[in-house]
Amino acid sequence: MQNTESHTFHFLSEISKENTYRLLFPDSKAGMAIIWLYEKLESGYFPDGFFKESDIHDALLDVSSVDLDNGKYHLKEHYNAIIGDLQEYFLRYDDEKQHYSFKEYAFSFCKHAKDTLKSFFDPTQIEIICSNLRDKLTSCDNEQKLLEWFSLEFSTFKPRLKSQLDYLDKQIDQSVADLRENRKLNLQEGTILDTLRQIDERFEIIRTQNKELRTAFRVTEEIRRSLNNYSEQYDNDEISKNTHNAITFFQEMRYVLLLIDKRLDRIQPRIKQLFSNLNKPLFNIKIEKFIGFLIRNSTEINIVGSRELSLPQGIHQVAINRELSDFIIVERKSDLFPTKPKKRIVVTENPELKQKAFASTINQVFQQDEVARWLNTLANRLQEEKMVDLSDFFFKILEEEKRENALSLAISVVYRSIKLYEQQSQYEVLINPNVVKSKKGTKTTLWQIIIHQK
Repeated sequence: MQNTESHTFHFLSEISKENTYRLLFPDSKAGMAIIWLYEKLESGYFPDGFFKESDIHDALLDVSSVDLDNGKYHLKEHYNAIIGDLQEYFLRYDDEKQHYSFKEYAFSFCKHAKDTLKSFFDPTQIEIICSNLRDKLTSCDNEQKLLEWFSLEFSTFKPRLKSQLDYLDKQIDQSVADLRENRKLNLQEGTILDTLRQIDERFEIIRTQNKELRTAFRVTEEIRRSLNNYSEQYDNDEISKNTHNAITFFQEMRYVLLLIDKRLDRIQPRIKQLFSNLNKPLFNIKIEKFIGFLIRNSTEINIVGSRELSLPQGIHQVAINRELSDFIIVERKSDLFPTKPKKRIVVTENPELKQKAFASTINQVFQQDEVARWLNTLANRLQEEKMVDLSDFFFKILEEEKRENALSLAISVVYRSIKLYEQQSQYEVLINPNVVKSKKGTKTTLWQIIIHQK
């Protein structure tokens, strides 16, 4: 029997050897030089895909902006050392023709960086991809096609969606960074207020994009249901594992969308408050400048023997003393159009309606007492067992309470329990939508809800 342990690949161990990490991810100058050459190759500057050592020197010189005349020999010697390192994974050298070309890793290195920076938000594309994923999934009629869907279609879709979410998150980070940078500027220039307006508008765009992406993401709910059906249909461990991973991925993406909304909810009110606080002193400064301008540039003139103030050119004179108009007062006689007396309505008491209203109030009070009693029972069980399945507790209430409003009582107990124990740090409430609880004889179903003591 062949020993396979010696052939197991350990990624962390391999990349930690000697200079492997540094050679795979060179310093910024060497990496920028590779990208410089990549752009030249893409533009057709090297039509046959080959370039000389002098071209690499030009690339290193261009990205580092160093004068070759200053220490020319030592600089070239340093560049040759860099080229030697790059030959490990990035460059291939032809001894006979004495020229270089890119290894496949160099193309992947540059293309990945370029695609990441070029990534843009397009929820329409995500919606199309999700729809195609769903259509191709529903067309799988055997286990092999389903496994191919996981390995080909779904694996291609995952990084595309993640890049869209990363884009939104990065937009928020960039906006916050811009805000922090501009807060250092002079307030009197009004620069930070303009920046605040732009960032607030940018956040509104991000929120709209997040909603659009969530709308495009609704198709994944159909994918989730189809995957669950396939998992029940085929008794295959690999399909079950892939199904679990896919559903977990969709749940994580929904959680990220929710986090982006929460970040916006936290940041936007602060920006509006900051904008308001900064606007007040700026307004006061402008008023002060305006009054100073009036004092310095206004003049006193004589008009028909009286002295009047003349405002600076461009500022209109506002009339302060105005001649009041005389209004004609028309007296209204009170007996000209007498109002008709209204008939007094005497309300007669209805004993049946009164009793019915009292009965409704009494029932509500009684139900509150019953809710308190069941909450006390739940608290005792938690004290003893440290964990209670609230879903089972719900059906226990339905089973024991043989009355007309038993369902309303059970719902009230569950609602009050979740609200009560979520606010207590020593307890944790876990809701699992993947496990659905039900009871024979009832039409009600409930997600599994666990309350446990930390």
